[in-house]
Amino acid sequence: EHPILLGLTALLLPPRAIFRSGSWLARQGRWTIGALGAAVLLVSPIGLQGEIGRFAGAVAIIIFALAALGERRLFACSLVALMLCLNGWGKVALSLQGDVLSRSYFGVYAIRASGAHSISLVHGTTVHGIQDVTPGRERLPTTYYAPPSGVGLAMMSAPGMFGPQVRIDVVGLGLGTLACYAQPGQRWRFYEIDPLIERIARDTRYFTFLANCLPDPDVRIGDARLTLAQEPPRSADLLVIDAFSSDSVPMHLLTREAFAVYRRHLAPHGMLLVHISNRYLDLRPVIAAAAKAGGWYVAERLYEPDEASQALNQTASRWIALSPDRTVIARLRALSPPEAWSDLEGRPGFSAWTDDHATILSILNFGQ
Repeated sequence: EHPILLGLTALLLPPRAIFRSGSWLARQGRWTIGALGAAVLLVSPIGLQGEIGRFAGAVAIIIFALAALGERRLFACSLVALMLCLNGWGKVALSLQGDVLSRSYFGVYAIRASGAHSISLVHGTTVHGIQDVTPGRERLPTTYYAPPSGVGLAMMSAPGMFGPQVRIDVVGLGLGTLACYAQPGQRWRFYEIDPLIERIARDTRYFTFLANCLPDPDVRIGDARLTLAQEPPRSADLLVIDAFSSDSVPMHLLTREAFAVYRRHLAPHGMLLVHISNRYLDLRPVIAAAAKAGGWYVAERLYEPDEASQALNQTASRWIALSPDRTVIARLRALSPPEAWSDLEGRPGFSAWTDDHATILSILNFGQ
């Protein structure tokens, strides 16, 4: 409904032209204006012809829209054409393909091809997961969850750290990529706020991480902080929080009170993994301050894949490992490749977020 509202808003603009009154456009009859509007709409498919075509079409429509200010119907038509040119036709095409484009309260999700042999789930500009459909690679963890990533190293080290019956809880289901680290005897549980994500992850027409690796997963739907608080204490050995990669982060999962919930949920010698890869926000000071306030021991893993790894759909990621037990972090470092983990440096004077006060202004990534 957002594009529709924008178009209707254009019809409410006052009929004041930016050029002198009595201009050529203002003197034209309704049929001429209607024909011009139709011509503008016909220009919009230029946006389907790649980046150069999209740019050329957008510039042409913007110039016409400026000339049309004062003629509300024609200006509204120009605005609609501009939205169609800037990937609007692509959205329309996806909407006609059944479940390829879906929406929930939390936004619009698109299932699309990602290269010749991969398929991805995209929410706005954020990729929620990619699966390689090449035979033999369907179970290969990709993107932020690749084996050399922080969570990949933690998952492969978990049996040695917590035993073969390790209890693993994951906040943020995504495509279920992490399920492909599951081993016999382990207990896995996912916490997901959006029921639509679970439906997409279970739809084997598109994604098979869950079907191939954990066919009958335990998925708890609801806000993770509330759901975790309802669980018995010491319910997990390894808790993964993966909810901060989009352009809108759930701040209530990053407060001092939230980390107290995680501490209660973990076994005394358990480990917390927090994924903070984000193009817009630098969450390291937030985690460092929360760790200091809560008495956590911390290590950071920044993984930057080479070209060969990128070809396997591995992406750069930043994971933070925390534990109330110093020996757990030491054990993780020992079981990982040398220098894989580093110390997490806090920011002097940065206070931990609380439920009463939190702001993103001081952690914005202005340089990206």
